[in-house]
Amino acid sequence: MKHHYIPQFYLRPWEGGDNRLQEFKRGYQNRVTTKRVFTKQTGYATDLYTLPGATEETKQNVEKAFMALVDNEAVRARDMMLSGQIPADPKTREAWTRFVLSMVFRNPEEMGKFKERFHDELLMPDPKIQAEYERQKEPDDPETFEQWLMTNRPESVERYAILLMTKLVQRNNVNYLLGTMHWRVLDTSAVTRRLMTSDRPIMMSNGMVHYTGHFALPISPTKLFLACTAVAFADEFCAVPTGRIVREINRIVVGQGRKFIYAQDTTHLADVRQQMGKLRYPSFVRPERNS
Repeated sequence: MKHHYIPQFYLRPWEGGDNRLQEFKRGYQNRVTTKRVFTKQTGYATDLYTLPGATEETKQNVEKAFMALVDNEAVRARDMMLSGQIPADPKTREAWTRFVLSMVFRNPEEMGKFKERFHDELLMPDPKIQAEYERQKEPDDPETFEQWLMTNRPESVERYAILLMTKLVQRNNVNYLLGTMHWRVLDTSAVTRRLMTSDRPIMMSNGMVHYTGHFALPISPTKLFLACTAVAFADEFCAVPTGRIVREINRIVVGQGRKFIYAQDTTHLADVRQQMGKLRYPSFVRPERNS
């Protein structure tokens, strides 16, 4: 099943009169090609959130129920901001923060890192668990609980990791912080250069509680969502010449992109080919111990 980790509703503002947008895709031998595509044709991975070991009826629940709900509830907030309104009611703001956080977690590389990290931590020896396992284990069972788990329930590790990801998207300290920050929508239509987006469109500072703490996300070719810890920094950001803001946002969005970049047309093909994948992208997966 196709799991759109770049939601179709999010990409639609980049569509042209042909109901398609310009896709730049890194493929064979890292070559970047470009073509016009419908939103349903791009930004997906097959069975990305499929639950291993679940029943046929429930194995797609994360995509069909959770991700679909996250995206559907975010549409109203996005549409309000496209019209120049800043969502004020808590439910709408919460829906948007949940969507923004999901965009950090839900791509294939981040999901892969999250699963690996979860696997490593779950299989770390735990004296209490081992003691309980030894009390209940059968004579032919492996010596450790970790060995038993990987022998008898290997699919459960990945399934638990995917389900934990959905909980973190809903209940995360960053989610709460983003909801309480000062929100702006910057209109960049006064300049001819247009905003681009990618499979890693979220931009955020390292320290959220600092003066310069912020999130940013292009929500259309001419609209930028901005959330700042300090109102004064938001004022400073918005006072920067619009053309410079667009150039810098595009540089980061393209640099963070790994497989897909999106725009209205082919204007920035040379920039995409030169800059794509050159920057690190935001991640909530903690680094390995002793790394």
